[in-house]
Amino acid sequence: MGLAIVAGPLAAQQKTSKRNQVADVGAATFVLVNKWGSGDQSIWCAAGKGALDRGAAWKDRIYVVDVQSAAQSQYGAETFTFTFRPTQDQLAQAKSGTSAVREIGSNLTVNSANRRCQRDMGAT
Repeated sequence: MGLAIVAGPLAAQQKTSKRNQVADVGAATFVLVNKWGSGDQSIWCAAGKGALDRGAAWKDRIYVVDVQSAAQSQYGAETFTFTFRPTQDQLAQAKSGTSAVREIGSNLTVNSANRRCQRDMGAT
Protein backbone atom coordinates (compact mmCIF):
# COMPACT_ATOMS: atom_id res chain seq x y z
CA MET A 1 0.00 0.00 0.00
CA GLY A 2 2.89 2.37 0.75
CA LEU A 3 4.15 1.87 -2.80
CA ALA A 4 0.87 3.05 -4.28
CA ILE A 5 1.10 6.32 -2.38
CA VAL A 6 4.64 6.90 -3.62
CA ALA A 7 3.92 5.69 -7.15
CA GLY A 8 0.94 8.04 -7.60
CA PRO A 9 2.87 11.32 -7.42
CA LEU A 10 5.78 9.86 -9.39
CA ALA A 11 3.44 8.70 -12.15
CA ALA A 12 1.79 12.12 -12.19
CA GLN A 13 5.19 13.81 -12.35
CA GLN A 14 6.26 11.66 -15.27
CA LYS A 15 3.01 12.32 -17.13
CA THR A 16 3.22 16.07 -16.47
CA SER A 17 6.90 16.31 -17.37
CA LYS A 18 6.17 14.69 -20.75
CA ARG A 19 3.60 17.41 -21.41
CA ASN A 20 5.85 20.27 -20.30
CA GLN A 21 9.37 20.47 -21.72
CA VAL A 22 12.02 21.78 -19.30
CA ALA A 23 15.21 23.54 -20.42
CA ASP A 24 18.15 24.74 -18.31
CA VAL A 25 18.99 28.44 -18.50
CA GLY A 26 21.54 28.75 -15.70
CA ALA A 27 22.62 27.38 -12.36
CA ALA A 28 19.47 26.31 -10.50
CA THR A 29 17.29 28.11 -13.08
CA PHE A 30 15.14 26.47 -15.74
CA VAL A 31 12.36 27.22 -18.19
CA LEU A 32 9.20 25.16 -18.34
CA VAL A 33 7.51 25.23 -21.75
CA ASN A 34 3.72 25.01 -21.48
CA LYS A 35 2.91 23.56 -24.92
CA TRP A 36 -0.25 21.84 -23.71
CA GLY A 37 -1.94 24.75 -21.96
CA SER A 38 -1.54 23.08 -18.58
CA GLY A 39 -3.07 24.65 -15.51
CA ASP A 40 -1.26 25.92 -12.44
CA GLN A 41 -1.28 22.54 -10.66
CA SER A 42 0.46 20.78 -13.55
CA ILE A 43 2.98 23.59 -13.99
CA TRP A 44 3.93 23.61 -10.31
CA CYS A 45 4.17 19.80 -10.40
CA ALA A 46 6.55 19.92 -13.37
CA ALA A 47 8.53 22.74 -11.73
CA GLY A 48 8.95 20.62 -8.60
CA LYS A 49 10.24 17.71 -10.66
CA GLY A 50 12.48 20.05 -12.66
CA ALA A 51 13.97 21.46 -9.47
CA LEU A 52 14.55 17.99 -7.97
CA ASP A 53 16.19 16.82 -11.20
CA ARG A 54 18.57 19.78 -10.92
CA GLY A 55 19.63 19.14 -7.32
CA ALA A 56 17.09 21.03 -5.24
CA ALA A 57 16.18 19.72 -1.81
CA TRP A 58 12.57 19.06 -0.78
CA LYS A 59 12.63 22.11 1.53
CA ASP A 60 14.04 24.50 -1.12
CA ARG A 61 11.67 27.13 -2.48
CA ILE A 62 10.97 27.42 -6.22
CA TYR A 63 10.42 31.01 -7.40
CA VAL A 64 8.69 32.20 -10.57
CA VAL A 65 11.18 34.69 -12.04
CA ASP A 66 9.71 35.20 -15.52
CA VAL A 67 6.57 34.42 -17.50
CA GLN A 68 6.35 34.84 -21.28
CA SER A 69 3.40 34.44 -23.59
CA ALA A 70 3.65 32.23 -26.67
CA ALA A 71 4.21 35.36 -28.78
CA GLN A 72 7.14 36.47 -26.58
CA SER A 73 8.74 33.06 -26.12
CA GLN A 74 11.40 31.54 -28.35
CA TYR A 75 9.64 28.18 -27.85
CA GLY A 76 6.35 29.25 -29.46
CA ALA A 77 4.46 28.43 -26.28
CA GLU A 78 3.87 30.06 -22.91
CA THR A 79 6.98 29.69 -20.73
CA PHE A 80 7.72 29.97 -17.03
CA THR A 81 11.22 30.52 -15.66
CA PHE A 82 11.84 29.11 -12.18
CA THR A 83 14.80 29.21 -9.85
CA PHE A 84 15.56 27.57 -6.53
CA ARG A 85 18.65 29.74 -5.91
CA PRO A 86 17.18 33.26 -6.18
CA THR A 87 19.24 36.43 -6.33
CA GLN A 88 18.61 39.26 -3.87
CA ASP A 89 16.59 41.08 -6.56
CA GLN A 90 14.44 37.99 -7.12
CA LEU A 91 13.91 37.59 -3.37
CA ALA A 92 12.79 41.22 -3.21
CA GLN A 93 10.02 40.35 -5.73
CA ALA A 94 8.90 37.30 -3.76
CA LYS A 95 5.24 37.22 -2.83
CA SER A 96 4.12 35.29 0.19
CA GLY A 97 0.73 33.65 0.31
CA THR A 98 0.27 33.22 -3.43
CA SER A 99 0.90 30.24 -5.66
CA ALA A 100 -0.42 31.81 -8.86
CA VAL A 101 2.12 30.52 -11.36
CA ARG A 102 1.67 33.49 -13.70
CA GLU A 103 2.83 36.03 -11.09
CA ILE A 104 6.52 36.93 -10.84
CA GLY A 105 7.64 36.25 -7.28
CA SER A 106 5.19 33.43 -6.56
CA ASN A 107 6.94 30.58 -4.80
CA LEU A 108 6.41 27.20 -3.22
CA THR A 109 8.65 24.66 -1.55
CA VAL A 110 9.64 21.73 -3.74
CA ASN A 111 7.60 19.54 -1.39
CA SER A 112 4.52 21.71 -1.83
CA ALA A 113 4.97 21.75 -5.63
CA ASN A 114 5.19 17.94 -5.54
CA ARG A 115 1.88 17.78 -3.66
CA ARG A 116 0.33 19.51 -6.69
CA CYS A 117 1.17 16.32 -8.64
CA GLN A 118 -1.25 14.36 -6.49
CA ARG A 119 -4.00 16.92 -7.16
CA ASP A 120 -3.15 17.01 -10.87
CA MET A 121 -3.37 13.24 -11.15
CA GLY A 122 -7.00 13.28 -10.04
CA ALA A 123 -7.83 16.06 -12.48
CA THR A 124 -6.46 14.38 -15.62
